[in-house]
Amino acid sequence: MRGSTTVYVVLGFALITACTPQASQTTSQSASIAPQAKKQITASIFSQPAALHVEVTNPTPSSGSNPGAAELYTLVNAGLTHFDTESVRQPWFAEAVPSAENGLWKVAPDGRMETTWKIKPGIKWHDGAPYTSDDMRFTLEIYRDKEVGTVSIPFLPLIDGYETPDPQTLVLRWQKPFIDADGLFSPGSSGGTIGRIPTLWIFPRHLLEQPYQDNKANFLSLPYWREGFIGAGPFKMVEWVDGAHAVLAANDQYALGRPHIDLLTVQFFSDKSAIKAGLLAGAVQVHMGRGFAVEDVLDIQSTTQEVKVQLGGALMGVLPVYPQAINPDPPIVGNVQFRRAMLMAIDRQEMTDQLNNGLGPVAHSWVQADQPEGRAVEPSIVKYPYDPRAAAQMLQDLGYTKGSDGFFHSSDGTKLSVGLLTHEQNSFHVPGSLSVQTYWQRLGVDVQLYVLPAAQATDLKTRALYPSFILLSKGAIASPDGYFNRAAIPTADNNYAGGNAGRFGSTELDVLIERYLRTIPFQERVNTLGEMVHMQTDQATIMPLFFQGAAYVVGSTKLKNALASFVWNADQWDLD
Repeated sequence: MRGSTTVYVVLGFALITACTPQASQTTSQSASIAPQAKKQITASIFSQPAALHVEVTNPTPSSGSNPGAAELYTLVNAGLTHFDTESVRQPWFAEAVPSAENGLWKVAPDGRMETTWKIKPGIKWHDGAPYTSDDMRFTLEIYRDKEVGTVSIPFLPLIDGYETPDPQTLVLRWQKPFIDADGLFSPGSSGGTIGRIPTLWIFPRHLLEQPYQDNKANFLSLPYWREGFIGAGPFKMVEWVDGAHAVLAANDQYALGRPHIDLLTVQFFSDKSAIKAGLLAGAVQVHMGRGFAVEDVLDIQSTTQEVKVQLGGALMGVLPVYPQAINPDPPIVGNVQFRRAMLMAIDRQEMTDQLNNGLGPVAHSWVQADQPEGRAVEPSIVKYPYDPRAAAQMLQDLGYTKGSDGFFHSSDGTKLSVGLLTHEQNSFHVPGSLSVQTYWQRLGVDVQLYVLPAAQATDLKTRALYPSFILLSKGAIASPDGYFNRAAIPTADNNYAGGNAGRFGSTELDVLIERYLRTIPFQERVNTLGEMVHMQTDQATIMPLFFQGAAYVVGSTKLKNALASFVWNADQWDLD
């Protein structure tokens, strides 16, 4: 089967290459050196995008359902900033990332704020028109116009007004502090970066303003979003074939320098095995976006040395156990010493080694360890090492005695038993819960494991009213609000829809969360985050296990400078 798939991919690649517009070649009798061959590569994405900007054009706008589509768009349109390999935001088309330190981000005493964006000089659209602040203003108008039908951007109502004092500058006025304002007009990260927001790609006013005014209802159906696309990125659209591929050519006027690759064909796949076959056959040189599980990457690594892979990289989210904070059963779950003992009884390093292929570190808090915020709060975290003997002693200090059956019992002879709830909608949930159950039963605590089938995973009341503990991953937690404040506790009053899975809340924690959300200077903000995380870890209100790791297919060993999961440096890609 692998052989037939390989033939299919190679033949498909050959057909695309034959159909790709080729640069005319000239010869000279006096030339002593033959003209340099055009550099061409093929990339793959594991989706069939309906158009380029899926957040705008899809019937149900979502970049998450179109792996690789955001990367494809980034190749042709770039952004004002990007995240580097250390998840630090860097300027791209902007002269600088707005910050309190450089004066481009100001907060008034009444809480209102102002951000200023300055575009680097010399940036042009693919058709040669200047890239200006009027394009940014026009983009905001498109996204704010409900008649157009673009994806709803929740933070846009916070923008009180804007002005363009010159062609390179946009000044935005905000009703109140918004800590992710420095990510406006920029592609999101590839990992679980704190503060990730929906992407606002800048649109060319000189091309789209008239069609927008003439027929708003047809705006998202324009050929512009496919074969007629004009952007400002390192590559230009040459051809778009629905369900097949897009062909891109190097942008000679790219502001950061002409790409080394002359022609880039992006093939659309719905069969992951076909992508693997193409990579193994050398017909695909680079894969963009999601699509491969860790096991797929390990399989490719063991099959060939001609394809580069990266084990590890941007972390994908935390896998935690939450103790029930409201009327727990048994009541001892509400005792902080008991929760600490239960956490210390779990060999979290063994868990990540066995369940996570060792690709993610032990988690000591919910804040992503590989992000600037995670590195900043690390000294504030209270850590609990794996120490089952100390955990057993802590239970004895709480009045429990281990019986002949190997389990702890209270003074009245009742066996110490807890419940652990999880569901099947995440691949880590069941194996992770089984591991936790094993560690706790070794400690001497009876564990009743309850696994909700996928069909019941959305039963919010059952998920909220678990008696003792729940193992529940929510992916990368971008911000504490909605996850740890009292307003987010699932109760009957909100139909159990709140995101605070542990149901723990306090006035002190709410104050810290609110202060975090309105503090713009990074160091002051992470100081507040550190206080918050210290409280949570000291009280063990969340019991993090490990960060889910990732593995990436980078691409052919002949392709230089490619980065796993990033395409912002595509102008630097080159063939060996």
